[in-house]
Amino acid sequence: MMNIKYYVLLMVGIFLAMGLGMMIGITLENQNIIENQQTQIIRQIEDRFVSLRTETEQLQESLQTSEDQKNQLHELSNMLLTEVVQNKLSGLQVALVSFSEQAQMKDIVDFLHLTGASVPSSVSFSRPFGRDRAASANQSPDEMISAVIDDLVFSMNFGGMTPLIQEAEDLKLISSTGGYEVPIDRIILIGQGNSSLAYDKLLINRALEAGIPVIAVETGDREDSAITEYKALGISTVDHVESIYGKVALASILSGNQGNFGFGSEAQEQLPNPLFLETDNGSPDSVAANGEKTQ
Repeated sequence: MMNIKYYVLLMVGIFLAMGLGMMIGITLENQNIIENQQTQIIRQIEDRFVSLRTETEQLQESLQTSEDQKNQLHELSNMLLTEVVQNKLSGLQVALVSFSEQAQMKDIVDFLHLTGASVPSSVSFSRPFGRDRAASANQSPDEMISAVIDDLVFSMNFGGMTPLIQEAEDLKLISSTGGYEVPIDRIILIGQGNSSLAYDKLLINRALEAGIPVIAVETGDREDSAITEYKALGISTVDHVESIYGKVALASILSGNQGNFGFGSEAQEQLPNPLFLETDNGSPDSVAANGEKTQ
């Protein structure tokens, strides 16, 4: 009886030992599989990293090439712009007007000088009447500002500073660069959207009554564009005036073309065609004081 129990226990021990050995072997084998899988994953990550680094270097080279080409095209565009517009507007007297002190006038003035035009006066209204009283399309203009606009157009039409304009400058209602001594051939209105639309309209109407053409321009970042309103008044317009297309269109309109140009929905085309009107002898018009053309 003891011998049988002994053998039974011995057999159980043998099987337990075999099972334990098998479990240890399987565990070790699984560890090798995991290690192999980890090694493969690491190699795949390294390969992917190398591939991404190569792609990044290629993209950087492509980006640098594109940037170089962009700079070259920009330089070429500026050179061609100079060739196209230089001295095209010799003798033309142009004034800039805006109902905002934040209006960017310097770039336009510099461009006009390139065209040969003179800019004897750049006028900004400081609008001391406050943002809450800014005249919109549905509001009546402030009487004081309206009177200043009337005198401003008179000064630009005939030359000379009126007492009201002098008082407006003293009171900081307006600030100007240059003077009012020279009669103006064209007025460039730098639009400020709906916030100054009533004053824009008043200036446009007064100038047209005085026989001074008005060109309304807007920059591309203007969200509340008033080009539709300007167009309804029958004047020429340029949106995105800061772009090369806008500058060329502005020069073309100042030389005598008419229309609405730019990238906006109200634009007829990006540029006038032809860019500059020609006289009977085939040469571009030159403009003298008060808009008279010299042959």
